[in-house]
Amino acid sequence: METTYRWILDSGGAGRGAWQGGVLYEFMRWCRLHGRYPRAAMGASVGGYAAADVATGTEETVMKGWRHWGTPARRGPKYGRFRALLAASTRYVMAERELEGVFDADPPLRLLIFTTRVRRLDGRPFGRADRLRFFLKAAMRKLPAGWKYLPSGYAEDPVIFAHPLPPELRSEGVRPLARGNYHRVIEASCLIPVAMGLPLAPGDLGQGDCPGDRGAVFIDGGYTLKMPLARFESDPALAPLARWAAADRTLVFCCDPGGALWETSSRLRRLDGEPAVRRAVRENRLLVIRPDHRVEAGFLCMDNETAFRTFERGREQARRLLRSAEVLRFLEG
Repeated sequence: METTYRWILDSGGAGRGAWQGGVLYEFMRWCRLHGRYPRAAMGASVGGYAAADVATGTEETVMKGWRHWGTPARRGPKYGRFRALLAASTRYVMAERELEGVFDADPPLRLLIFTTRVRRLDGRPFGRADRLRFFLKAAMRKLPAGWKYLPSGYAEDPVIFAHPLPPELRSEGVRPLARGNYHRVIEASCLIPVAMGLPLAPGDLGQGDCPGDRGAVFIDGGYTLKMPLARFESDPALAPLARWAAADRTLVFCCDPGGALWETSSRLRRLDGEPAVRRAVRENRLLVIRPDHRVEAGFLCMDNETAFRTFERGREQARRLLRSAEVLRFLEG
C-alpha cells in the first residue's frame, strides 16, 4: 500500500514565513516529481497561507508570493500597510489559476486553514479594549508562563475551514472553505488585532448562521490551534475531521529554531516533548523541519530584498535536507 503524507505548516510571521516558503518550495518540487506529494496540508497564520500554496499543486505559487512580497506596500502607518500588503498579496498569489489548482483538482488536496473565533462571555460587542487585550496576549507570548498576559472573560474556539469538506463533517467548528470565502479566511487566519487592524466579522467570511457567531470576531488561528497534533487526538468534536485529514506520516515545517512545537501561540504547552510525539519520531511517522540558522527577516518584514534573501536561505537548507539520509528515509517510504 502506498504511504500517505500530511504536512503541517507552522506560524511565525512574515520573516520565518519567508524561510518556510523557501524550504517549502524545494520540498514541493521534490515531492511532486517523486510522487510523494501530501494528501493533506494545514496550518494557521502564515502556515495557513503556506498550506494554501501547497494545495495549488505547484511550487511556483510559493515563488510567486515571496518574489513579490513587500513590493505593493503603500505609505502610511506600518501596521496598516502590513494588513494592506497581506490582503493584496493573498489576492495576487491566489488568482484564478491558483484557485483552479485548489478547487478543480482531481483528486483535490485536503486543505485545512485554522482560525480563532473569539467573543465576550458577557455578550457585549468585541470592541477596542478587547482588541488591545488580544494584541497584548500575542505580544507577550514569549514571556515565562507566570508573566504572560492571558485575558479572561472570553470564549476562544478554533474554527477550521476545510476543502473539500464532506457534508457529514460540517459543524460550528468545522466549516467549508470555498471560492467565495477563500481569501478572507486566509486573511483571518493571519490577523493579530491592532497589529493588523480590525478583526473580521462572521459575515466577512460568508458566515452568520451559527449561534456561537453572535457577537464574535475571527482572528489569527494560532490563538487556539497552532500545532493540532494533541487537539486532534483529544477533542471529540474534531475527531471526525482528524481522521479525514490523517495520513501515515506527518511532516511538520516548524518555524521555531529550537524545534518547539507549541500547541498554541501562547506557548503554554510544547508538544515535541510529549511521549506520543517522541514515539512518532522514533517510528519514522513524524519528521520536524526547523531553521538551522538565524532567520534574518523580522515578524512584520515588508522589505522585499530581506524577505527574498531569507526565502533563498530556506531553499539552500532544503536542498541540503533533501540529500540527507534522515529526510530521504522519511520521504521514500
